[in-house]
Amino acid sequence: MAEGSGPTTATRRARALAATGLLLLGLVAAACTTTPTAPPNQTYKEGRCAGAEGVTVVVDFAPLTDRITVRCALGAQANGYAALTAIGLSYDAGRFPGGICQIDGLPTQGYPYCWTTGGYWSYWKAGSAGAPWVYSGTGPTVDALAPGSVEGWHFAPFANGTATPPRIGTSGPIVP
Repeated sequence: MAEGSGPTTATRRARALAATGLLLLGLVAAACTTTPTAPPNQTYKEGRCAGAEGVTVVVDFAPLTDRITVRCALGAQANGYAALTAIGLSYDAGRFPGGICQIDGLPTQGYPYCWTTGGYWSYWKAGSAGAPWVYSGTGPTVDALAPGSVEGWHFAPFANGTATPPRIGTSGPIVP
């Protein structure tokens, strides 16, 4: 090739380097502007639901521990058991259909303690955020839960004699 008739090796290298740099810049820009998406199997979010996003579930572990869990089970839920499963908490009915002996492994003694000497998980409902808690006489297997509804669980020791609602959400907004 005659001198001056085409790009030099240095020029070709510079152009290749510039093209590579532009390509990398484009990839970085694309990565920064993509919208994050929720995991495809996500069934809950932390905190209360916004409007009709799902069913707010409050689990008050007192007096077993001082923990309170508030999560939003996304979408409608078939029943109280389905809502607990959706928010990622395990439960055990302990040979008593329609009731719950343990939630998330508490009380640690399990069955038969929970039904004979310990207590049980009382089940509460509120029509919506801010509504008062109402003890559910039908249990967690009967009613479908519509988005926007609120349900709660609170351990009721037999020694106390009565079940009490979760410590939060009895009035005003449901917040952790």
